Amino acid sequence: MSAAATGRRNALLFLNGGLGNGIILAPLLAELERTLPGLRYWSPPNAMLEADWVREAAGLRGPTAVLPTLWRRFRPADQPAIVEFCRQHDVTLIVNLRHEEWQRDGDYRDFRERAAGLGIECWDMHEITEPEKLLPIGSQAAACLRRHGVETDGADAAWLAGYRAPRPGSTGICVGASTRPKRWPASRWSELIGELGPVEVCSGPDESEREIARELAARHPGRVTLRLVDSTTELRDWIGGLERLLTNDSLAVHLAAALGCPVVALYLATDARIWSPLALPGRFRAVQSGRARACAFMGANGTCTNYYDVCFETCRDGVAAAEVLAAAGRLAPAGASTPDHRGEGAAAV
Repeated sequence: MSAAATGRRNALLFLNGGLGNGIILAPLLAELERTLPGLRYWSPPNAMLEADWVREAAGLRGPTAVLPTLWRRFRPADQPAIVEFCRQHDVTLIVNLRHEEWQRDGDYRDFRERAAGLGIECWDMHEITEPEKLLPIGSQAAACLRRHGVETDGADAAWLAGYRAPRPGSTGICVGASTRPKRWPASRWSELIGELGPVEVCSGPDESEREIARELAARHPGRVTLRLVDSTTELRDWIGGLERLLTNDSLAVHLAAALGCPVVALYLATDARIWSPLALPGRFRAVQSGRARACAFMGANGTCTNYYDVCFETCRDGVAAAEVLAAAGRLAPAGASTPDHRGEGAAAV
């Protein structure tokens, strides 16, 4: 039965844990809510889906309350609690938008096999075709939802454009990322800054990120302005004021795309084909580390299977400053016409 035919439902929603995934999925979840106006759902914590400014801009009610973080992995030890929660709250639907390889998702597959007997329907990314699994993650999630009657064509790529007010000539560099292998070294950023005019260099609150930002300011006195942000709203407002952004694969990429800010993203330990945002035409360019994509530890889901444990980090050297500079030159000007607001995925350099 399609979603449009069911009306009221209670559901559990699962997604990959990063903040960027909240930005990717917010407009799609708003479409899900519109298709199922009586929907109530619970999800593990994601600060973006819980932020009032995100919900207002996306037209999103958002999750009713949060679930334990690790429930999204469907570990055998957690499955009895998940089933009991579903029973207590009359949950009849699992929407699992995690991107995980079939071979590595055995715990969820075991749960899914039991779900029908428990009166629980499961929607998940394993339903989509193999070619679709190489699309950007937002497109994959949209394909999954469409299979169940959710119309996703109304989702706007630049849905945060109301926060955008670019300052003429402003170029930003964001040196942060969730893990060290995804952070381009200071020496490489320094090569790039040597080819650019004045830049603003930003990092989040992580001290290891701030060390990179401070080192760049010290290497390029008078050319670098430091922007050390402490919150996602500060990061949003800083990016919203830029004419263009150069950044590691991080929350900053997805905020920039949602703001409509032209952005170049460096994919040093992930696959750009999968982890690119949906962006306005011409306003996104990916620079892919070929070493990362060819690495034996690169998973079919576009994520290094090793960097949370021990990684030799050689993939970070698979991107040169000249490639990033060339990609920046291929960005559409900030004021260029953008007739197709549904956006596009990864764009090769």
